[in-house]
Amino acid sequence: MIEKVPPEVAKEKRRKLKKQKQDKQKGLSNERLQFCDINAYITNTTEDQLPAHEVRKYYSLRWQIEIAFKAWKSIYNIDKVKPMKMARFECIHHGTLILILLTNRLQIYAKAWLYIYHDVELSELKFFKTIKSLLPELRQSLHSSKTLTKFLLLLESIIKQTCVKECKRFKQSPFLILKI
Repeated sequence: MIEKVPPEVAKEKRRKLKKQKQDKQKGLSNERLQFCDINAYITNTTEDQLPAHEVRKYYSLRWQIEIAFKAWKSIYNIDKVKPMKMARFECIHHGTLILILLTNRLQIYAKAWLYIYHDVELSELKFFKTIKSLLPELRQSLHSSKTLTKFLLLLESIIKQTCVKECKRFKQSPFLILKI
């Protein structure tokens, strides 16, 4: 499916593409610049299964999965492995996966809390960066329910201040898409 984008969106896509190519010192063809005027989606569904006007919404929901993997890779560095014994690698790998599961669970609660009580969405990348920076405090807070409660209250205020997803014009959020 191909859709034409508004002129201001095409202009922004061209600007980002030129900057990206300039940073890498690569040339840019006219064909590639013209491609900025459209969005192209490839799907194996039929028009009956997924109407053309719904494709963009589903694609944006699918993109949420990519964001989760990006967070795991860039914030938890699961793609960077130094030479080491297999036993040590397995220990580090399993520990990182447990950390990802725990922080992902916290993220699910934080996302629901922000949406229900403050009617805003959580930025997953901002959340994972925040949690990673607070890991020492989280570890310390696990010693008693009193310190854990204190940490969760601190986390609540930090999330409200730093982890809210930016609203972009003409773009529906994943929660809004699912609600509709």
